[in-house]
Amino acid sequence: MFLPRQKVVCVDDVFPEAIKKFYWKLPIKGVTYTIRDLVPGVDIGGEGGEMCTYLVELINPCSDAPPYPERGFKAERFRPLETDTETEYQTDDVTEDVPNEVAV
Repeated sequence: MFLPRQKVVCVDDVFPEAIKKFYWKLPIKGVTYTIRDLVPGVDIGGEGGEMCTYLVELINPCSDAPPYPERGFKAERFRPLETDTETEYQTDDVTEDVPNEVAV
């Protein structure tokens, strides 16, 4: 699953029209977001078992049912942002020693 501060990209931004009235902002497919938190969630029918994600970039109103959590999004709507493996290989080759000429 995801971790807080992890970058993810939205892969599903299709929401039922009826649900849109409960949110101020919804994620958009292809846009990168940052995970703020993950909590156990409930589906539109009130059934538990889903993983709910909160995003740094999107703050939404709280539920009107106790314990009044913020409305979040299904984790399945997102995938981890892929990293540039070429860059990772390049940084692995850099030595940790700093030459005297550039040491301050």
